[in-house]
Amino acid sequence: MITIYPEKYLDYTLDVSRGRISGAQPFSGYGKRTTTGAEANVLWPNGAYSFPPSAGVQLSVVSASINDAAAGTGIRTIEIHYLDANLVDRTETLVMNGTTPVLTVATNIRFVQCMHMVTFGTLKVAAGAISASNGGDTYSYIAIGDVRCTSSVRMVPAGKRLIVTTMYAGSASGSAAASSIVNIASPSFDGHNYITNNVFIPIASASFQDNSSGITIPCPLSFTEGQAIGLTFATDKAATIVGSWFGFLENA
Repeated sequence: MITIYPEKYLDYTLDVSRGRISGAQPFSGYGKRTTTGAEANVLWPNGAYSFPPSAGVQLSVVSASINDAAAGTGIRTIEIHYLDANLVDRTETLVMNGTTPVLTVATNIRFVQCMHMVTFGTLKVAAGAISASNGGDTYSYIAIGDVRCTSSVRMVPAGKRLIVTTMYAGSASGSAAASSIVNIASPSFDGHNYITNNVFIPIASASFQDNSSGITIPCPLSFTEGQAIGLTFATDKAATIVGSWFGFLENA
């Protein structure tokens, strides 16, 4: 018989947040998508979702507005948090140049964890949609009026283990009630890895109709380096879908 002590687990997660556990840190994903009708997709703000090749790529970052620039009213500089080809955490800051693409110095970007504004003009948000792409594929995206990427997908860095404990999600349609299902999903499932195919397999689900709720996972999910996790959704009408999952990284 196995005895579980919830208070000990809670103490551990609190100590992770307090910075008392060496090599451990809070880790989460946040996604948002506004659809124009029925849709099934990865929870992120753009169209079809895809992963960069494992060797990594150089990204071209550009806005749909001239005002996202060094002296503009929108976002002036952005910070890209990414994993390189060896899955090592890296950060690069770029000065925006409006509708003229700016290339990253890094040429081995394996995965973008997040892209967010650092400095900004009077608008304090993106004046136009900002995309980070390579060869026609977009790998990170800041929607117009936002300050950061809203992709729920994250990848586990080298030497780390990810423990996922909770998911919160919701759906709002504003008119005719939209029925939406949000899944915790991963390209890694039952010993198989579908990252190169950009396929996500559902692990847990919750359904919503103009409301929100959360799921606490009784036995937390575990992912190893190079594995990815995110949220997927399906809605039967136009709606805004939001969702977050929470957990922590620790040394493997």
